[in-house]
Amino acid sequence: MKQDNFYYMLAGLLVLLLLAPAIAHMFPAGSGLIIQIALMTVMVIGVWSLQADSRFFIIGIILASIGTILSVVNYFQDSRIISLITLSVLLVFCVLSAIEAMKQILFSGRIDANKLVGSICIYLLLGIIWSLFYIFIAYFTADAFTGLTLGTDNNTPWELELIYYSFVTLTTLGYGDINPVSAYARSLAYLEAICGQFYIAILVASLVSSLISDKQQEMK
Repeated sequence: MKQDNFYYMLAGLLVLLLLAPAIAHMFPAGSGLIIQIALMTVMVIGVWSLQADSRFFIIGIILASIGTILSVVNYFQDSRIISLITLSVLLVFCVLSAIEAMKQILFSGRIDANKLVGSICIYLLLGIIWSLFYIFIAYFTADAFTGLTLGTDNNTPWELELIYYSFVTLTTLGYGDINPVSAYARSLAYLEAICGQFYIAILVASLVSSLISDKQQEMK
């Protein structure tokens, strides 16, 4: 495992989440392609930072390459099938990254600051994973959510609204500007809220407690 590897992943995730809305606002005509390329860039950063074994590295590079190619093709073709395949690639990669990060945090030695940063990365990945599920639902059920500005072209980044909704749900803020209507959307929403609360209350709290305990043992 690379030293301070999770810092690189956290930086990539934060750049994506913070800059994607600004990019969509400044370059509306090409925002869809730019955001998708940014997602693939984060995939590459994730592969590099989580290179625990050659198998994950090879799978990650293949998924990132396929996702990049599909994003470019989909921007020019605007194919529903290609969009769904691209989302599937992203979903598989994010799930694998979260599992790999969890393995490195829980089963690779003592807890340190890098692993605490890794727990933040997993939390952000959870929000992205759930947003991809919401996007899948919105593709198949147009009225699954109220408050979305669904469009008919790549210039309307309504996917960003579902990323925003995912993190609002994960943190249980519940602003109410976007609401789940369909049964599947509602089920995913409350499961995400439960997952977010248990993650913070159990895993992150345990990691912080272990780090403090180790520091106290060193001082004795």
